[in-house]
Amino acid sequence: MFIGWLKYRDVPNVVEIANSVGWLSDGFHLNLMLKHSPHLCYGAYAGDELIGAVLALEFENSAMIKYLMVKPTYQKQGIGKRLFETLVHVLKPEYEHIYLHANPKLQNFFESYGFEKKIEVGRYLNVGKVPPFHFNNAHAKELEGTNFDAVIQKIDHETFGEYRLAFLEDEMERNSSLRFALSNGFQHSSVISARNIYLGPWQVENGHEEEAVKLMKGVLYFRGLRRIYADIPLNQPHVVSLYESFHFKKEETFYHMAIGKEHIKFENIYAFSL
Repeated sequence: MFIGWLKYRDVPNVVEIANSVGWLSDGFHLNLMLKHSPHLCYGAYAGDELIGAVLALEFENSAMIKYLMVKPTYQKQGIGKRLFETLVHVLKPEYEHIYLHANPKLQNFFESYGFEKKIEVGRYLNVGKVPPFHFNNAHAKELEGTNFDAVIQKIDHETFGEYRLAFLEDEMERNSSLRFALSNGFQHSSVISARNIYLGPWQVENGHEEEAVKLMKGVLYFRGLRRIYADIPLNQPHVVSLYESFHFKKEETFYHMAIGKEHIKFENIYAFSL
């Protein structure tokens, strides 16, 4: 077994591993990670077979680790540990803030590398059961009439305290992307499989919850007959109550864990990126 940089030809196999271990992912997203941070995307290989992977994205001052995973038949052999150590040894000298979303079962593993639990993240799902609400063409025009690029540039920088647009703009240019914006918030959703929609990123400035309600109605109006997933900060009651009022149910819980300085305004986040 050896560790090497992932290649574009590995993407279908990474998606297959992700599906086998329960990660939400798709080829479009993984290809973008390889495009933007190829030096932070590693695979574990047994001969020519890809048996595990870990990927990270770099931003202006931070890096986000994603998709630490190993094929089920190769687990409990130290492969995930080797992948993670390879990546972390690259990241720690370069970035003042490194973060990830962890399965609670791996909390002790990540803590052994200096990560601290910051908040809980809930994966919420709506399966097409939504309460009655009023929405018409005038509402749709309002959501589509604001300058999306200007809003995301302003609010994402306020939320994360750094420049992240290069990746986000590419991620939100899928054929299936649905993008809405109001004066104080933006929302993106996309198709990630035949049955599933992923809602995120979605951010609204704190104190403008009425805009969040409008954005929720918009995505449910256009996407509401599909399965809609969203990963949300559970330490924000106004976010949790909005999802639950529209019949989303919590399916899983993850931990947002981090090393270093963190400037994230979780109160602005209604859904994390994929």
